[in-house]
Order: sequence, then C-alpha cells, then structure tokens
Amino acid sequence: MSIIGVVSGKGGVGKTTFSINLAAALKEFGQESVIVDVDLNNPNIALHLGIPNMHLTLQEVLSEEVKVHHSIFHHPVGLKVIPSSLSMSNATADLSNLRKYLTQLEGIVILDSPPGLNENVISVLDASDSVIVVTNPEISAVTDALKVIKLAKDLRKDNIGVVINRVRNDVYELNSDEIELMCETPIVSRISEDSNIRKASFENVPVVLRNPYSLSTVDFMYLAARLLRKEYEPPNFLALRRLLSFRG
Repeated sequence: MSIIGVVSGKGGVGKTTFSINLAAALKEFGQESVIVDVDLNNPNIALHLGIPNMHLTLQEVLSEEVKVHHSIFHHPVGLKVIPSSLSMSNATADLSNLRKYLTQLEGIVILDSPPGLNENVISVLDASDSVIVVTNPEISAVTDALKVIKLAKDLRKDNIGVVINRVRNDVYELNSDEIELMCETPIVSRISEDSNIRKASFENVPVVLRNPYSLSTVDFMYLAARLLRKEYEPPNFLALRRLLSFRG
C-alpha cells in the first residue's frame, strides 16, 4: 500500500476536487484507492460526493471505537471514502497516530489534508509516503505552496511533487517553469480549467467519470498513469468525442 498526502498552502485551490478525481482516474486503471478526509475542521469530501451524514467516520477510527475498514463508505460510482464527521464537537480528534490506522488499508490511500501549516497538516505529512502539493498558477497561491513544501522538506519528505490546478494557459498566470523554479520542486501535473468540473461537482460525481473526454479528465488520467508508471493514450478523435459528448 502507499499513502499520498494531498496538501496545499491555502484553501480554495481545488485540493478536494483534485483528490476525488485522482482516485477516480486511478480506478479507471484498475487501481483501488481510498480517499480519507483528514480536514477535521472543514470536511468537504462527503459534501462533494453527496454522502449522507455518516455515523462511522475517521473520528471513530481515531478513538478506536471502530476498525478502519468499517468506516469505509462505498460510493455508488465505485469510490471508497473514509469521511470526517461534520460535527464541530469532533473537530479536535488526535491525528498523531494516523499512519497506524492507514497501514491497515490496501491499495493507494489518498489523504485530503486541511490547508495551511497547522498540527493536523504535520500529522498528514508524517503519515504520507509521498506528497502532492496543489496550487494555482498565481503568485499568492504559489507563495503559500512554498511554505508547505518547506514544511514537508523539514520533515524529511523527499518524494514531493507539485500539481498546478485550474490552468487556463493565458498570459496572466505563472507558467510551469516559473512555478518549478520558485518551488524548487518538480511539477508532476497541470490540470486544466474545465467548466465540466463544476457540473460534475453539482451532480456529486467525479468529472473523470461524468465527462471522460474532457480536458481535465485527460490531465487526471495522465497523472494517474504517471503515478502507476503506466502508459496512457488519450482516445482517438478526442476533439470529436468531446463535441459529441458535450452536455449543457
């Protein structure tokens, strides 16, 4: 098994949507994964996927009231999720032993971390085998990403990659070379700005499954292939397929 910590220096960069769609892309390659919502103060995975209020959550695992396998919610689209409680009374659970529970899982574990540099983020980084830092191609987001990259390096994490999310390819955003130079960390993926992501989120499904020929889906598939060390060839006649599969 492998644990990937998905972190960001600030909120609002699309980290949760990224985590969900990375899991969906891995599933398209036949790789099972579990998404764990580790943002105890502002959990979003359940809201993004339309998961009802669950009695078995990460907090019950951390307090050893239930086994970690029993807390997994099987989403109708095939994703496995360990949600966090939406109750504020459970926002102070102890994450210091997080890895002990996660190593009981199989496949790839994706940790959707809280943003910033607090103690819970440190626990996520400690638990992770590799780290993906999600940022946007703008100076404020990259500056905040630098802080979490430094934190990960201070914790002696050496398998760190940066994902540039919501890329529009216009003159008003930083390019990959500029971001890589600023972060001194390799860029592992660029995820395109895509209106289909908002539509998919409204329907509580990953865009990878809702719009398999969209710009962002192809980006997610390339990233999943890279992580799995597999080859990925986009579908033939991709532009035509996008046109035919367009949904308003």
